[in-house]
Amino acid sequence: MINRLSDNHQIQNARSAYFIGIGGAGMSALAKLLHHNGVKVSGSDLKETLATRQLLDLGISVYIGQEEPHFDPAVDLVVYSSAIHENHVEFAAAKQFGRNIFHRAAVLSSFFNSANISVAITGTHGKTTTSAMVSFVLHDRGKDPTCLIGGDLVDFGTNALLGHSGIYVSEVDESDKTHELFAPNYAIVTNLEEDHVDHYTGTQDLQDSFQRFLQNLHDPGLVVYSEDDPDLKNLSLKSGKPHLSFGFSSAANFSAQNIRLAPSGTIFDLYVCGVFSTEFRLCLIGLHNVSNALASIALLHYLGLDLDSISESLSRFHGATRRLEVKYQSDHLMIINDYAHNPTKVLASIKALRVYNRKLTVIFQPHRYTRTQRFFKEFAHALRDTDDLILTDIYGAGENNETHISTQKIHDELIRLGHPSVHFIAKEKVSLYLSSRLNLSGVVAFLGAGDIGDLANEFSDRHKTTVTA
Repeated sequence: MINRLSDNHQIQNARSAYFIGIGGAGMSALAKLLHHNGVKVSGSDLKETLATRQLLDLGISVYIGQEEPHFDPAVDLVVYSSAIHENHVEFAAAKQFGRNIFHRAAVLSSFFNSANISVAITGTHGKTTTSAMVSFVLHDRGKDPTCLIGGDLVDFGTNALLGHSGIYVSEVDESDKTHELFAPNYAIVTNLEEDHVDHYTGTQDLQDSFQRFLQNLHDPGLVVYSEDDPDLKNLSLKSGKPHLSFGFSSAANFSAQNIRLAPSGTIFDLYVCGVFSTEFRLCLIGLHNVSNALASIALLHYLGLDLDSISESLSRFHGATRRLEVKYQSDHLMIINDYAHNPTKVLASIKALRVYNRKLTVIFQPHRYTRTQRFFKEFAHALRDTDDLILTDIYGAGENNETHISTQKIHDELIRLGHPSVHFIAKEKVSLYLSSRLNLSGVVAFLGAGDIGDLANEFSDRHKTTVTA
């Protein structure tokens, strides 16, 4: 790939930009930002989605299908993500035409690094919800931020808030090491865990990459880190940057105690430096969302917001789409759409869903062949506490299946662990299988970062139609 690093002159002076894969979460948010800044934006994607329809509504040209180049050969910038390979027909054409080709992160960091105030939110888990929390509160408190999030905020129906205050908040992706392009004033690092084995050789490589990221922080500089993650704590302290910690440990600067979990949400007591401060109420379920809230609270309070105001705003925050998102709810059935795609996230989501104390049916789509190969045993353990489990085909996310891994590995491990009801069903047959179960009740959760969300939407829409018919 070329031009991963920012060239501020070429990017900042661009009058037109074309996005290859414009419907992606990060790509669509960035397209909205450039459009907001007066750039003529267009792009392509493989299929029509809610994201592409939103872009069309803004007046951005979106071409469906990528069999041939759709961009003007004179376009100033061609933007791609790590999902796009050099042999992609539009990428190859852009290179042939001699266009300025930039990775999405290079374009975003060009704007981000020159902002008056910049907040980067990264880490293995929780960065989308944490970014959404920080963005929602800043917007709710009239700070007029510009925010780019890896999922739509439920409360706003968009993944980009486009303000004018000079405050930038962005979810920053660590999966491909492009977080190293960012030099924020403030950073939240939610946690660190080996996950993206296609870009990291191991835990040490991951830690070295984040050490470089932390060194990029510039004045005034602050890293907010999890006290419950020893390796991350060590990295943060070694960085020499000003720091605040959050977590469930009483040693954290911002800690949650006396946590009460309920189907309607979560309540906890906030302690600051070991002293009780105030009670927080969240609409969200799950201990992982308490952790996300603590990270957000620490950063927002450091930026000058009082804790009562933060508490009041967070009590009205309804999360990001595909993060334990309730798609349908009746007296006997709840349908959940969730992005969980590695063992830690899957386990956290299942633990959170158990708060409903109802039969739990999970449909899980593994994401990436490399991840499934590396973690199939961990996935099986994470999925054990389900009453009925449906496994479907691996979503490759552009990877080649070089090891010929299949979902069968997770299935066999679950059988070995004694799971009472686990089935493999091809994705195209899942809807038919679920529809045939007339007594389906309890919580039905669709988990995965691929296109399993389409099945969740289809299944919930069918139930909504049945109820209103």
